[in-house]
Amino acid sequence: MSTDTKDILDTLRQMSETISSGPDSQYPAEALPLGSWVRSDRLKRLGFVTDAFYAGQDLDGQRIIIYSLLLLPKIGGYVSHPSNDDQYYLTNEYEYEITAYLMMNPINIAKLMMELTGREL
Repeated sequence: MSTDTKDILDTLRQMSETISSGPDSQYPAEALPLGSWVRSDRLKRLGFVTDAFYAGQDLDGQRIIIYSLLLLPKIGGYVSHPSNDDQYYLTNEYEYEITAYLMMNPINIAKLMMELTGREL
């Protein structure tokens, strides 16, 4: 397993431990559910929500939500698997820089960890 893969699995494990303990009181009530599928408009990649928090206010006085996302490797239209150059990518995006796919069920991060590592949390 490469260092990059090990790092991303460790990060996923930490995120899923946080998620399994339940969202804390600082998780925005109006934020997307954890595991929601989203697309980063800035990076043009698909991923899912791993965390959300408030960061400042807009001009109307509304609090701005920033989402932590795990973006998946980019797969071309004719390629069935990612190349070795593609990587998972963790990023923070403003709520207005993402497109949420609410018609898709949120991903179960604990189950994803089980499939990727073969171990339960």
